[in-house]
Amino acid sequence: MSTIIDLLSYPFMQRALLAAVMVGILCPFIGNFVVMRKMAFFSSAISHSAFAGIALGALLGIDFSFSSVALSILIALFIAFLAERTTLSHDTIIGIAFSGIIAAGMLIMGFLKGYRAALFSYLFGDILAVNRSDLLLIFAVSAMTIVITLTFLKAFLQITFYRDLAKVEGINVRLFEYLMFLIIALVVTVSLKIVGIILVTSMLIIPAAAAKNLASSMRGLFSLSCAFGVISGVTGLIGSFYLNTASGPTIVLVSIGIFFLTMLRPAKS
Repeated sequence: MSTIIDLLSYPFMQRALLAAVMVGILCPFIGNFVVMRKMAFFSSAISHSAFAGIALGALLGIDFSFSSVALSILIALFIAFLAERTTLSHDTIIGIAFSGIIAAGMLIMGFLKGYRAALFSYLFGDILAVNRSDLLLIFAVSAMTIVITLTFLKAFLQITFYRDLAKVEGINVRLFEYLMFLIIALVVTVSLKIVGIILVTSMLIIPAAAAKNLASSMRGLFSLSCAFGVISGVTGLIGSFYLNTASGPTIVLVSIGIFFLTMLRPAKS
């Protein structure tokens, strides 16, 4: 049986490991806001928007990354626009967008001829197929996301917990709402090749939820969630290699295991 050092001698495994670490940091980092703002349904809508974008890219013969990101951003902006212009709840608006984009994706799939293996690989992810271009894209989005979020962290936290007070204090709530929606859309889209459309929401939510079980401060929340994400990504990747299982589901199951371990902490009196 190959040792860990033997595994790391393979270029594809080196790229996969780098991808697992970056996504393990990126998804939980922004996933904290998804959990705090109760936006899990939104991330699911965006992941399915990305799949529709990938199908559209296959139909038009354009790059999947471009088509998925473009459509995801459009849907995110559409949801933010409707949330601002109507009195409907966010869940209702996201449900409308979610239903519409799934229907559109299915229609587009119907126009495609033949079996598209590359298209369906995005359902559960294929971290071993990550190339240098994918790594550069993930790194760029990770760096941009973390820099923007940390720069405007106070504003993001205020609109999350004290929206009305943020308006009174002169914070442009609309701008930061749109910015948060766009960031989540980008994070979800670039993570698809790693864990897949079906499981990407899990990597956003589970490490952040596990960290919330233990953290006593906001700094601790962000640090623990990223640590849990990296542990899940690396352990799941290596485990999937030895167990001959799909990497995406294995990473998520490790993450769920960590979540249940954090629940063993005695309840606060």
